[in-house]
Amino acid sequence: MSKKVSTLFSLIVLLALVLSACGAPPATEPPAATDPPATEPPATEPPTSEPTEAPATAEATEVPAEEFPEGVTAVITITLPEGATWSDGTPLTSKDLVGTWDILWMRKSGTWDSLADVVAKDDQTVQFQIITPGPAVLDAIVRSNSPRPYSQYGQWMDAAAAFRAEGADRDGAEVTAVNDELNAFLPESGVVYGPYNIDPASVTEAQLSMVKVPTGFNADQIDFDTVTVYWGDTAQDMPLYLSGEMDYSSNAYSPANLEAIRAMGPHIVVLGGPATNGPGIYFNHDVYPLGVKEVRQAIAYAIDRVENCTVAFGESCRPIQYMVGFTDAAVPTWLSEDQIAALNTYDYDLAKAEELLTGLGFTKGSDGVWVDDQGNRMEFSLSVPADFTEYLASSENVAQQLAEFGIVVNVQPYPSAERNDKHKAGDYEMSMDIGMRFTYFHPFVSYDYNVRPGIGFKNDPEGAEGERGMNMPYEQMTADGKEINIKEWVDKMAEGFDIEAQKPYVADMASMFNENLPVVQMFERYLTDPVDTQTRVVGWLPPDDPIYNNNQNNSPVARQFLTGILQPSETNTAKEFKTSYPYIQPPAGNYNLYSPDTVLLQGAVLSTFLYPPLTFYDVNEGVYVPFFAEDWDIQMIE
Repeated sequence: MSKKVSTLFSLIVLLALVLSACGAPPATEPPAATDPPATEPPATEPPTSEPTEAPATAEATEVPAEEFPEGVTAVITITLPEGATWSDGTPLTSKDLVGTWDILWMRKSGTWDSLADVVAKDDQTVQFQIITPGPAVLDAIVRSNSPRPYSQYGQWMDAAAAFRAEGADRDGAEVTAVNDELNAFLPESGVVYGPYNIDPASVTEAQLSMVKVPTGFNADQIDFDTVTVYWGDTAQDMPLYLSGEMDYSSNAYSPANLEAIRAMGPHIVVLGGPATNGPGIYFNHDVYPLGVKEVRQAIAYAIDRVENCTVAFGESCRPIQYMVGFTDAAVPTWLSEDQIAALNTYDYDLAKAEELLTGLGFTKGSDGVWVDDQGNRMEFSLSVPADFTEYLASSENVAQQLAEFGIVVNVQPYPSAERNDKHKAGDYEMSMDIGMRFTYFHPFVSYDYNVRPGIGFKNDPEGAEGERGMNMPYEQMTADGKEINIKEWVDKMAEGFDIEAQKPYVADMASMFNENLPVVQMFERYLTDPVDTQTRVVGWLPPDDPIYNNNQNNSPVARQFLTGILQPSETNTAKEFKTSYPYIQPPAGNYNLYSPDTVLLQGAVLSTFLYPPLTFYDVNEGVYVPFFAEDWDIQMIE
């Protein structure tokens, strides 16, 4: 007997995330979510929607049933490049990648909840046997986790493999002791497979040097000998830009900063792309009449999001257009043209806002403030984390705009450390908070955050009293009147690897969100990365190149650098590339990849020079494109 295995070479629409160390969002997000649990199919009929063009698939093949353990439903295979080496001269093989995942098991990575085994098939081939397919485990395997050197971590990799084989208690004393030893490991330097390594002797509080590794990945295609990283954020690197000592940085720049940098001349270009995060207004459904969708719709119409974006972030943002609960950048990937055309964009329109409220029987008092149908003035508090500066500016502008419309809003700043507790308890009337998050490129990430308990504790109508968040019922209707269950639909969109099977659930959720507005999304942060295109570095792709549609976790700059597109200018005889980042300064910084104080994983762009990812996700192609990996594929076992 055999199981039929369908091999899929091109699928899934995902990104690695949203908080990147280079160009972090204005607000600190909670840790990334683990893989979603498997769920039973919804009791109602599955949704249907107009399909879009499916990814290319290969012909089905036959694989003996005994090849896989019971319960394995999919296999991801990674093919490593032949002849790859670490900077210490040892070969990079499947032993390194399998050992990396053994340590992830020992350290209780949630991804292992979806895995049965990780097996080296030969020196270049690693097979990931998957129990619960989904976008999170896919991203973790092909994008988020790079190989670690067995030559440096072998004793812990071997110990972890033995623990995993015997099913050891990962909270037990023996495993804890090995983890403690790994945490305490302090190597003198990093062992890398990228084209650069940090020179420990160069690391000071002010700067560090990344030096060329001739045997590293693509080193023969890259003509820079040194990457200089100055310590600091915007305040520290502005003088460097103005003195011509900075080629590129992804720190956050104010409009005044950008104006000063641009004034240096036309050779300064500001690169931008969606950061896939931004603020939104949450509503406590237990506070009347905020639980009425027409009230939330009226509020959306009464706020000029263009003005709000400009006040909060200047040119570093774009007002949300589609209002579907996730980033506008992903909408064309997940929704058909007809589905997009059916969305309400809630353009600024005070007449429509007024029509919605009067239709509910609301009236305006003599003081110009709206009065609801129960005789209560429409006056609410808007909670906002005090140290989320741009969100505070957005909130104050919302209050001003709504006051002009006739809704009184009192902005109430609070310590951001209280965010999760406040949202879980529903301890607010209106709340300005992160309205969407895309730590990998899939709508599940946002919906799990903003309309379910998820990791943001935003909504749980089935929770205990005092733990229901905004308390929006799971049973909702789409714009065309279809009944859906939010919890079930979000679970279903994260099952499996077939995006065509997931798209109908995404389309229903997008329609429901757009109609009911559980969150009024304000704007999306956009990157503003100044580039000096001629002093030391030339060859930059033009600012309108599609590569810049990708965010910094799939860095357009790193991709240009590591493939040799960028070159030293004729006057750059030192062949040096200069950037900045607030890395962990000595004496705290170390070279243990498993330490929170490691210097080796500082920023999505810089760490990529040391450990190039197996794949980059490209938003334009909608697929993970092999980068360090020679190839990768998926087999679905039926």
